[in-house]
Amino acid sequence: MSAPAAAPAALPSRGQALVIFGGLLLALLIVGLDQTTVAVAAPTMMQKLGGLGDLPWVFSANLLAAAAAAPLFGKLSDLFGRRALFITALAVFVAGSAACGLAQNGGQLIAFRAVQGAGSGGITAMVVVVIGAIVGPRTRAAYQGYVGAELAVAQVIGPWLGGYLTDHATWRWVFLLNVPVGLIALVVAWLTLKAPPAGARPVIDWFGAAFLVAGIACLLLALSWGGTKYHWSSGQVIGLLVAAAALLTAFAFTERRAAEPIVPLGFFRDRVTAVALLLMLLVGMSIFSLTFYMPAMLQIVTGVSATDSGFLVLPLQLGVVATSIVSGHVVAASGRYRPWPIAGTAVAAVGVYLLSRITPGTGEVTAMLFMVIVGLGLGCLVQLMVVVVQNAVPQRELGSVTASTGLFRIVGGAVGSGVFGAILNARLPDAVAKHVPRGALPPGMPVGFLTQNPSQVKKMPPPVRTGLAAAFADVFHVIFLSALPLAALAFVAALLLKQIPMRGHDPAAADPEEAAPPAVPAQQADGEGAGAGTEG
Repeated sequence: MSAPAAAPAALPSRGQALVIFGGLLLALLIVGLDQTTVAVAAPTMMQKLGGLGDLPWVFSANLLAAAAAAPLFGKLSDLFGRRALFITALAVFVAGSAACGLAQNGGQLIAFRAVQGAGSGGITAMVVVVIGAIVGPRTRAAYQGYVGAELAVAQVIGPWLGGYLTDHATWRWVFLLNVPVGLIALVVAWLTLKAPPAGARPVIDWFGAAFLVAGIACLLLALSWGGTKYHWSSGQVIGLLVAAAALLTAFAFTERRAAEPIVPLGFFRDRVTAVALLLMLLVGMSIFSLTFYMPAMLQIVTGVSATDSGFLVLPLQLGVVATSIVSGHVVAASGRYRPWPIAGTAVAAVGVYLLSRITPGTGEVTAMLFMVIVGLGLGCLVQLMVVVVQNAVPQRELGSVTASTGLFRIVGGAVGSGVFGAILNARLPDAVAKHVPRGALPPGMPVGFLTQNPSQVKKMPPPVRTGLAAAFADVFHVIFLSALPLAALAFVAALLLKQIPMRGHDPAAADPEEAAPPAVPAQQADGEGAGAGTEG
């Protein structure tokens, strides 16, 4: 039988909530930094460990594990409590980081990166879930704004930190630095989050979990390998796509009968959650997936160095920081969230169009302005949509809906990257043949190699560099224009998003299952008053 809903605990006082929030930000910081520091240090890692040919798996193993783990941690937190699952995710991430830092060969590093990915997926999901448990929906929007800002800052600091540690210490510190910071966050969580009262033993949807993890793994592998390791029409890619479709279909049928489904199908019958999940899928496909190509585009097309390309992408992150914080505070004050995703999708789409106009003659200031516009749009969307879906479901489904939002964005990004990668691989050879003199490239060098190693372009003779810049500008123009229809669909989805009263902002709209105990003052619905802690 399913565990009965426990009586809701009083929300913590403002001071207690801030201490808990500080521990959450510490945990999220090391996850955000890990993603960007490893991107810089990975070639050196695998070269020293003797596995340079398996370099893509350093990222793929981590992504697959994170994507599969996030919905599982979200659902299990609904059954066993936020505290237990957050501490578990932190422990897994810290252990995986320590193991990565001590790896002796490439195979070990890849395996330990998968362990680390499972922890990071759990942390990313649980940070947002715990925030939902310690503050009311109205105040939650402001907290989520700071979460988005911190992740953007990590995107800026990470590449510099990864390069510094690799050049002046050892790549192992990229992982080992996670251990002390993670342990501090673990202690804070242990001391501040309260365990839920014991109840009946919950039912775990083991079959649903197995189908979901296997289906996501097959889908992401197909999208990762398609057009790179294998042709899109190859048996390997088609087989993986067929397997993904079969497994995810089996998952959907399993969820219909499960007592405690991993992803309740009711999410897709409710207009707010269904539209929000669709919006995150489309934003992942149209905008997030393009961020993977921006540094390479700037280096090859405009001719800037790797360091300068990171500097030019910085305004995008600053735009995210600005609107994440502003939108969070405005929504917290007004209780109205609907205008922000509408404006965000429109502004981000304009930014994507402007980026499609970048040519070899585009100045750095102009490129930075285009990046700011994209960032301002994204900052209105991602963290705020988490608050929207949390506000639309009962407290007992908080973990499931939060993890589902992240999962849809990750899958959307993977699908978009696969589609745009296919466009790149299909059009680049003809563009290079058009702009680069025959035989000018080194014999046997695939043009796709330059996309993953843009610094190699600067080593070419000037006529070749000029031709490659023109060729890549043509292809990136097509890729960014191809994203616009998806961005337009995201805008339409935002228009369909329904505004409902935010619980805690409009007392009449409060979820009856979340009603505060009589002894708790009404203002505590926003985490303002004194409280006795939280189940977390």
